[in-house]
Amino acid sequence: MSKDLYKVLEDSCNSCKSNLIALSGGLDSSIIAYFLKHRKPKAIAVIAEDFVSTDLIYCQRIAREMDLPLIIYYAKTAMILEAVEETIKILKNFNDIEIRNNVECIWQ
Repeated sequence: MSKDLYKVLEDSCNSCKSNLIALSGGLDSSIIAYFLKHRKPKAIAVIAEDFVSTDLIYCQRIAREMDLPLIIYYAKTAMILEAVEETIKILKNFNDIEIRNNVECIWQ
């Protein structure tokens, strides 16, 4: 069963054509980074300047372990909330997971 899950994850990641990964250092983005590391995508992390979090440490560690170039954006919470509002307008969706996963695209 674990081999089947591995294959599904690998195939899914390989079907992605993006050369960019939003890297939080959490489990989801770390697994994606593992499967895409051979393609050397750029990794981007958005870190709130005014909110202490462990995301910075974890995303740096994963980027280093997977040998991925990491771009870190430091943003004020107000700017992040504006990006969330804009993402909701674009996606026409209030799903917190989709919003979180797409809010970084606002800065590109």
